Amino acid sequence: MNHIDATAPVADSPQRHLAAILDGQRPATLLTLSLNPMPVVDQWCREHGTQLTRLETPDPFDALARLGRFDLVIVADQLEYMTRDNGTELLGLLRNLHTNAMVVLYQPQRAPDTLRWPRNDFLGMGLRREADFEQGERSMTLYSYELDTYNFRRAWNNPQYWANPENWGRYWW
Repeated sequence: MNHIDATAPVADSPQRHLAAILDGQRPATLLTLSLNPMPVVDQWCREHGTQLTRLETPDPFDALARLGRFDLVIVADQLEYMTRDNGTELLGLLRNLHTNAMVVLYQPQRAPDTLRWPRNDFLGMGLRREADFEQGERSMTLYSYELDTYNFRRAWNNPQYWANPENWGRYWW
């Protein structure tokens, strides 16, 4: 699977940034969770023959239980209306069971004060902040997650630095 490449030249709109991610990722299967339509995603999927599954419900847990894995999951206009516990559960479920790559678009001003997520909550779940967008009073942050790249390889994590190198890879605890 390709790394979510948001480094390509992109204009300053969330739609163009999302289209660039889709172009870099080229998913064959895509799941969207959003209470509102995402025309840029619909159009991209039609043009590239991608199998698109949409969940447009405030409580997607029952529907997710019937779904399998996807190449990419996009969450937009969803977390703003969920409690932090439910949102954390949703992102964890998606990350652990349904995909290796995820994009989350979050608009804090849409959420009531009691439901707003601090940025560290996204980072704590292994998401990476890719872009911030502002238009007047509105703001949106795009986060991404990719299993293959979220936890970088460390130089010290190999048998050379192991206390007993002959036991490297033999025991798991």
